[in-house]
Amino acid sequence: MIQRVTAVTQNRVKKIEILRHLPKRVQNYVLSETHIEHCNADTRIAVAGEANEQIFYLMAGEVRVSFNDGKQIVCKADQPCSLVALAEKTPSEVSIDSLTAVDLLSIPRELYDAIKRLPPVVNQRSNNTIELQDSEGPEDELYWEFHEAVQNNSLELPSMPDITMRIAKVINDSNSDSEDIAHVVQADPTVAARVISVVNSAAYRGKQPIDNLPDAVTRLGRSVTHNLVISFALGKLFQSRSKILQQRMLRLWKHVSYVAPICHELANVTPGLATDQALLCGLLHDIGALAIIGAARSKPELAENPELLDRVLNNLKGEVGAMVLRKWEFPDYFVQSALHAEDWMEDISHEPDYVDLVVIAQLHAFVGTPAMARLPRLDLVPAFHKLALGKLTPRHSIGIIENAREQIRELRDLLAL
Repeated sequence: MIQRVTAVTQNRVKKIEILRHLPKRVQNYVLSETHIEHCNADTRIAVAGEANEQIFYLMAGEVRVSFNDGKQIVCKADQPCSLVALAEKTPSEVSIDSLTAVDLLSIPRELYDAIKRLPPVVNQRSNNTIELQDSEGPEDELYWEFHEAVQNNSLELPSMPDITMRIAKVINDSNSDSEDIAHVVQADPTVAARVISVVNSAAYRGKQPIDNLPDAVTRLGRSVTHNLVISFALGKLFQSRSKILQQRMLRLWKHVSYVAPICHELANVTPGLATDQALLCGLLHDIGALAIIGAARSKPELAENPELLDRVLNNLKGEVGAMVLRKWEFPDYFVQSALHAEDWMEDISHEPDYVDLVVIAQLHAFVGTPAMARLPRLDLVPAFHKLALGKLTPRHSIGIIENAREQIRELRDLLAL
């Protein structure tokens, strides 16, 4: 029988392979979800043929493992067999009994299975040069064609919409005021209308509604206005004469325009991160995919082969995205958000940053889709434990998104093409 249960310490599990390589903040969380069971001698731990919702590791004492063919082995806590999970499969293929008093590390099976599916941990982040990944398979030729274009600075990259260049100039002019900024925004009626809409949305509205651009700029501020204009203008880039590629671009925009409002709301509960910058990071994290889809217009073998295009996008979009954002002279945290948007297990910066927002916002966006089967659980991702002062729980995180449903819907509608 179980005599007592105690908490688990890092020192006690440092030899267990599945746990010791976890990022520290994830390991701490996992240990909080597990416990040590102290059992007397002659305790039945597992029964062959019966389901078991816990995975056990032998931490102290001796157990006997009995197989269906009658074979038996004795495992002691100081032997290599103790580093292997006991009765890992369910229903159990073996029966396990304690020969002495034992200590067992108990891990919920669902958690154990989720840990086993985790991708490798990322321990470094590129800050200066872009290192293109090695590529194997049918996309080799195209991959290295992109690589050479990168090295030669000859890859055709999308240009920022004209209004974003003009707004940057007037925003950076210390002598300009709200009227000057509004005058530039008015040159694009679609963008102007969306700025008026957003200043009256749940995310930004004040006590009185606003119906003119100068007042909207005054309420929002120069930086927020600048980032919102860029955000609303970006949709103009997601267009192609090819029906096949246009469908790709629309799916891409649908994804980023969902991720971006979630980034906005997560930044709202994370001190040190600006909501407008978060929104823009969410929109730009897949800008490399846009560049690749655009380049596919002149490459029929790519445009007409969805599987090949997927592989090229997965291999290259981060690096190409970083190139685009450097060309557009965006700050480095935008570049990093493009490079590491899918480095789910990255655990580098101590403080939360915009990469963390994009990582968690994407996982939220994939909830309820087939993609979740190949992605890590939210609570096993390091970034999850950095946002909201490290106080997020899965239920709290979902609650934040649910409570901000109106704001997210309004922002998605404003970003719609």
